[in-house]
Amino acid sequence: MVPIVLVRGLLRESGHWQDTVNAIQQASPEITVITPNVPGNGELYYQTSPSSIEKMLAPVIEQLPRGCERYHLVAISMGSMLASHWAHTLPGQVASLTLINPSFSRYSPFWQRINLKALLSIGASSLKGSDAFQQSIIEWTSPISLHNSEVIEHHLNLARNHPVTARNATRQLYAAARFKGQSTPPAIPTQIIVSERDQLVDCRCGEAIAKAWKVEIKRFDCDAHDLPLAKPHALCDHLLHWFANVELSTDYT
Repeated sequence: MVPIVLVRGLLRESGHWQDTVNAIQQASPEITVITPNVPGNGELYYQTSPSSIEKMLAPVIEQLPRGCERYHLVAISMGSMLASHWAHTLPGQVASLTLINPSFSRYSPFWQRINLKALLSIGASSLKGSDAFQQSIIEWTSPISLHNSEVIEHHLNLARNHPVTARNATRQLYAAARFKGQSTPPAIPTQIIVSERDQLVDCRCGEAIAKAWKVEIKRFDCDAHDLPLAKPHALCDHLLHWFANVELSTDYT
């Protein structure tokens, strides 16, 4: 199987893919999994985040290992905006595109794209310090994970080691809010995945993209926007099965 590239969203980094990466490697150890970061996040926390989704692409591609010329692209939330632009820009390099809980302003109003109550709650928590901020993010993006002390500690450590500045957070939020999205699907196999009870982004946003693009949609009975955190093994099983079908039906020669 060709490599898998996982792209995270707003304020998130490669380390937040930990459970998904582990699930993939347990199921198929031979698969290469790559987790680049948007500038301003993760190991690139000291860099300035681009103020547009389009300008995030080049620095993310630079992080791919040499020789990685074709890959399955999986992205969540703001990462889905970047991945969509990526697949439309370089379709010859993207074997397939999976967007998890995406939202594009072209297809959805702002009150569906973000739960304003959640946004205010998360914003208020930032005044109480980094730990409270991270726990509030988890509360709204993966409620079940609030009861997992290992997950909480992992996320707190990521925030301590790779702090996202307020300036970069604002730039990323600005970039995501401005992103309109493409009117047509990329010329590659594409699927949309939604959590039916997403507490942060209304699942109708992803459904609207799937309907407009006329592509597959997979629904998970889940309340987590961060589906990879809440259901890593179920997500992994679905992805690997879908990738295998894509490769069987596609000529890679």
